[in-house]
Amino acid sequence: MAQKTLTFSKTTDSDGNPVWMAETTVNNDYNLHLERKGGGKFAISQRGTATGLYMPCRLPQELYEPGQVIDWAFGHGVYPDGGLHIRIESWKEVSSCTLSEQE
Repeated sequence: MAQKTLTFSKTTDSDGNPVWMAETTVNNDYNLHLERKGGGKFAISQRGTATGLYMPCRLPQELYEPGQVIDWAFGHGVYPDGGLHIRIESWKEVSSCTLSEQE
């Protein structure tokens, strides 16, 4: 598995709440290990092109209000040429995040 560490930047959501966000590109199913300073809202969005709008991904019910640690395997089904662009958002500060992608 190819592994990379994701770096999150602090921004705000449409309501002015702080949110930590990272963007990356994946070409295969992957495992995400994310540690945060607390539980709360978490979201992943995707887009199949290098530009354009992100579309929210449907997450497993267990991840709609996850805890402090997220350790989950994700598969998006289709990975276009150039990869699938994903955005990961956490409404709690992220301490560390590793994405391990299948080769």
